[in-house]
Amino acid sequence: MNDHSINFLRDSLNHHYGIRGSLDQKSSFLVAISAIIFSASISRIHEIPFLVLGITSFIAVLLSIMVTFLPLTGRKKKWHGLMCWWGFKEKDFNQYEQELKKAFLSDEDMAKEYMTEIWNLANYSLKPKTKILKIASLILSSGLIIGFILFLV
Repeated sequence: MNDHSINFLRDSLNHHYGIRGSLDQKSSFLVAISAIIFSASISRIHEIPFLVLGITSFIAVLLSIMVTFLPLTGRKKKWHGLMCWWGFKEKDFNQYEQELKKAFLSDEDMAKEYMTEIWNLANYSLKPKTKILKIASLILSSGLIIGFILFLV
């Protein structure tokens, strides 16, 4: 393993954190849009098109908020990365130091730790966030389309 490989893995991990931040921003935007639609439709909720808009926008708000607060660790899979805060938040300094030294005994060990962090971040954080955001967007879009069609009828 050379320095270029380690730099590539470090940059890849940082890129994944950037994607995670982007998903959180998209979630915040979807919360805002859904909340505006919900607020606008609540005053005429007794009409079917606005009822549909209200329900779907409310569900989209809840799902979008859930995306923002998804935990970053894969607790079910016992993932506690060493390179980030959740890797040492429940350890004292000596435990953390020993585990970090063990993980970085060689370049191969360091590369393996980076690869594990990248995989776990993508699998336990980015994947569920993306899936839930897609569902929330689909629900909101469907509600807008159905509400518009019902409004025209």
